[in-house]
Amino acid sequence: EAIMHKMPTRWEPVLAIVHGRNPQELHDSWQKIAAHWSKLQATGKIKSFSTPAALCLSPNSMQRNRERLSAMNFPEVRQTLGETLDAEGFSRDSFAPAFTLLDDLQHIVDLNAPLPNWRNQLPKSSSWWFLVDRYFARNPLLTTGFVTTNQPVAAHAQAQSLERDLPVTGVPMILTGWSYALADLLPWSRRQLLIISALMAIFDVSLLAILYRDLRLWIIQVITLAFAIGAMVASMKLLHLHLNLLNVLSFRLVLAIGVDYGIYVVLVWQKTRELEHDIAGVVKPVLLAGLTAVCGFGSLGLARNPSLSGLGIACAIGIFWSLVATIFFTLPAIAAAKPKSWRDDKIDIS
Repeated sequence: EAIMHKMPTRWEPVLAIVHGRNPQELHDSWQKIAAHWSKLQATGKIKSFSTPAALCLSPNSMQRNRERLSAMNFPEVRQTLGETLDAEGFSRDSFAPAFTLLDDLQHIVDLNAPLPNWRNQLPKSSSWWFLVDRYFARNPLLTTGFVTTNQPVAAHAQAQSLERDLPVTGVPMILTGWSYALADLLPWSRRQLLIISALMAIFDVSLLAILYRDLRLWIIQVITLAFAIGAMVASMKLLHLHLNLLNVLSFRLVLAIGVDYGIYVVLVWQKTRELEHDIAGVVKPVLLAGLTAVCGFGSLGLARNPSLSGLGIACAIGIFWSLVATIFFTLPAIAAAKPKSWRDDKIDIS
């Protein structure tokens, strides 16, 4: 805990996927991207970035360097180096790597020799492959760069801003990442929330109408559900909890639980023979079940994953308001709408 507390706070970077048709195009693309992102960093639009630009070598540049090397007289250079070492009294064995380098350069000058590939120079057992695999897929032309934003990407406006700023003209690029994707899907998730929640609400109220067969009880239940959802939305606004692709699922869960709690209370009120005993017998289990669910989902708020934490908190808030609405609104409203049941109960008991 102490180490985690002292470490700088980090959040998920935005990933930029670039696929080149050939090594030269991949090199040119990352050079343009690195230059563009450097300007964005200098102006404060992004915090930092890392790219595989240094590992995306240019075949054209290597060919030009080969042509320059072909103009050199390597035997003469080798002879001059040996004579200089002898004149200064150095041992040639101590400078064996220098002679080896000259031999390698002379071999590269041969036009029939293939251009060097750094992947072949890195041993398969090297731990550097862990870093290389972070940037390169199995296809070496499919690469990824990483951009760290100034703040965690949580709103759709942030995703749109990054979508405008990060791409480079003429370079095909796919932006992705867990936080970025969630923020980018917010409008879609809200539309789905409205559509699916509306369909579910229609189904629920139709089922309640068939089950209760009483207009007053049906209206009370619908008002209870509306109150719970409204209070949940208001609480999330006050707590600055933004909707994302996960916590929108909590609305359907809260709607279902509100219907569940309401059915228990209303049906007991309709069918009971001993009102006080039966109501107490159903309210206590509903209360315990609701509090248990609130605590269970609320514990997810301690998760380090922001999406999972937001889902847990949203569910806990919604279930809490469903419980409050059922006990403090549904029961008094039924008692006011159906007072005859209470009086009949009292007469039967006496």
